[in-house]
Amino acid sequence: MVNGQKVWTSGGHLADLGMLLARTNPDAPKHQGITWFALDMHQAGVEVRPLREMTGRTIFSEVFMTDAVVADNARIGDVNNGWTVANTTLVYERTGMGSGSAGARPTSSAHPGTVTHDLGRRAGDLVASRGPRPFEHDATQEGRQSPASSYIELARRRGMSTDPVVRQGLAQMHILGDLTRMNTLRHQAVRAAGRDIPGLANFTKLAMADFLRLSRDLGLRLLGATGMLHAYDQAQRDGLLAATGTASWLVITTQALAAQALPIFGGTDQIQRNIIGERVLGLPKDPGDLSRVPFSELTRNG
Repeated sequence: MVNGQKVWTSGGHLADLGMLLARTNPDAPKHQGITWFALDMHQAGVEVRPLREMTGRTIFSEVFMTDAVVADNARIGDVNNGWTVANTTLVYERTGMGSGSAGARPTSSAHPGTVTHDLGRRAGDLVASRGPRPFEHDATQEGRQSPASSYIELARRRGMSTDPVVRQGLAQMHILGDLTRMNTLRHQAVRAAGRDIPGLANFTKLAMADFLRLSRDLGLRLLGATGMLHAYDQAQRDGLLAATGTASWLVITTQALAAQALPIFGGTDQIQRNIIGERVLGLPKDPGDLSRVPFSELTRNG
């Protein structure tokens, strides 16, 4: 029986099952005494409150559990060893973020599970034409588009392609985007051979966070004062398209508003640097390491 609360639950309002890390031994150190369960999100003891972000989208929810029930057959891994399972989950999550799958797209084409009823739709119903994402590449084609191609085109249309600061930003965007692509291909090849690259998921997540911040700053510089315009519903999107004549406005402003998220979710930039320092480079932990102190003896807020 589980009681507790979790803010910023990815896709919580769309989920049939949630990943629950429950404290099952309060006398064990903080990274021990945790067990991983698959939680039925539709049961009476689970309340889900969608959170609307400043982009206008909802991809996170706040979840409250009041006497929610999980059975032992819903456990993944051993009792009190859920942090090991969670770290495996985080590696895949951070690898996906680092490859660009956590980009600021206004909508997603399809969702798994029963909530959105997408399982009953045909694949063709979910296909829509779209332009390239700023960090999306086709590695099978020669002469593939630059990761900065949409920004280069916008700079030309805005008469700013000769601005040295803009040109420097475009070059940096191209470099970071291509670095992301090559690291993704490198990781795929190494994993296919049964090996791994320690810390690569953390490196690529940090690099993608830098890419998104650069996209935000450069995109808003190109838009100028009109970058303050953003659409939160279809009527506003139609109005913005009519006013600007291009859908790139919405992509850039959405990306700018969402750029603050990736450096936080999936583990903050500071956490990624700590992991790289301690687990990859072998640097010592901070003085006063609390990883061996029983959870029940840790200082509580409030």
